[in-house]
Amino acid sequence: MAWPNHSIAEDRLPSLTSIFVSDAPNDDAVNVLSAVLGSSPRCMSSVEADGWIGEGRTADLMQIELPHWPNSDIEVLVQRADAYGARINMPVLVVGPIETLDLMVSTANNMTSHWLCAPSTEDRLAETALILASTGSAFHDVAGDIDSLRLRRLADEVSRIARALSSLSSTERPLEGFAQNALAEARPSFRGEPVELSLGGTAPTAEEVRQVLRLRRLRERHFDPALFADPAWDMLLDLMAARLEETQVAVSSLCIAASVPPTTALRWIKTMTDHRIFERCADPDDGRRIFIRLSDSAMNGMARYFESAKKIGGLMI
Repeated sequence: MAWPNHSIAEDRLPSLTSIFVSDAPNDDAVNVLSAVLGSSPRCMSSVEADGWIGEGRTADLMQIELPHWPNSDIEVLVQRADAYGARINMPVLVVGPIETLDLMVSTANNMTSHWLCAPSTEDRLAETALILASTGSAFHDVAGDIDSLRLRRLADEVSRIARALSSLSSTERPLEGFAQNALAEARPSFRGEPVELSLGGTAPTAEEVRQVLRLRRLRERHFDPALFADPAWDMLLDLMAARLEETQVAVSSLCIAASVPPTTALRWIKTMTDHRIFERCADPDDGRRIFIRLSDSAMNGMARYFESAKKIGGLMI
């Protein structure tokens, strides 16, 4: 691929620009940006982009492509871009393979960045278009928030349908490490924060919550799993069980529990965190890892739900 010969010292950017940051060429990603913008993005290495941020420049979108094994330069860049983008209202899209799931979330401290994990071309197109559409005005429009949510749901649905159609004519194996039934992966050996809530004598046990998750996965043996995609509820159940077990849940593990593609799971994690249903907790032993836990209010809400369901003899799946 021939990289565009742009100078970082240019005085003026085009009216609608994107910055594509990668230490290796990626034709697919560049083509998607070109298709959405109608012009080629400015391609930079991580070192060049870091200098570009240092000069206080801006763009309509900065997209950072993570390699399978990120180096310290690009990790620092993601942190700086996240903070800088939040300060000047510049959207930052971080894209990477599955191996970088935890890194994406741990380096984006402001929760303002957008994430794509192992995305398809459809995912790239939809997310890029939505980002640009939702950041076109400096004014806050409540009606726009509703429209943006609808667009995101539509984008998820379009991507899901595209993957389902593709699977009908494909014999490819699922992504390693993200099998839909891989809910029994090992948890960290240390204990997490105890549950210090007024759950009452009828509070569910961790095993009861896990049983609900197993029942939900059982449906997928008889029907297309895409028919029952409900990542928010699956993640709520998984995090509730983890709090009852006093264990921590890494982002990658929570994406598995969501039983949807990782990019969709990441979007839901961000949404639930923005609404203070989930909380981010740093791993004291590894600064590159972020754990996700239920907030106290969400934990109490889940406990009350289970208690009410038991009273009416409901089957919770």
